[in-house]
This record gives sequence, structure tokens and C-alpha cells, in this order.
Amino acid sequence: METKQQLPNATLVLIFGITSIVTCFCYGILGLIFGVIALVLAKKAKDLYLVNPELYLGYDNLKAGKICAIIGVILSSLYLFVIIGYIIFMGAMLPWSEILNS
Repeated sequence: METKQQLPNATLVLIFGITSIVTCFCYGILGLIFGVIALVLAKKAKDLYLVNPELYLGYDNLKAGKICAIIGVILSSLYLFVIIGYIIFMGAMLPWSEILNS
């Protein structure tokens, strides 16, 4: 009887997914980085699991990490768009005529 082994990178996907949510308000960039890395690792681990599912444990960690990564990417993207919109709005509020005339 073969012993089951832990699915490679399942725990790392979970950690990166949670980190993506935690860091999503760091101007959106850190959350996006961790979220995208977690999604790429989750895709590779899922493909490995689907080839031979009876060999691996930890698929639940992989699913939870992927969900956290998706949430983190969405929140980070929204926050990044808010920051960009705020910068554009504040730039439009500057007194450009006075700046250009001086």
C-alpha cells in the first residue's frame, strides 16, 4: 500500500493566499503579487493532483488558498483602481493655469 504524501505547494498556496488578503491595502501591489503567485502555484498543484489524486493529501488547503488568492487579487485590484482614480482626481484639481503661467 502506498502512503499518501502532501500535495506540493498546497500549504504555500494557502499562505500566499492569506498574505494576499492581508497585504491588499498596501497600495494594491503586494496583494496582487502574492495573489498571482498563489494562483499560478495552485494551477500547477491542481494539475499534479488531477493526474493521480489517490497519491496526495492537502487538496482542501489548495482550494482554500486558491479562494483566498482570488479574494486578495480582487480586493487588491479594486484598491489599486481607487488609488489611481484618487491620483487622477487630485491631479485634475490642481490649479494648472497658475502652474503653467509661472
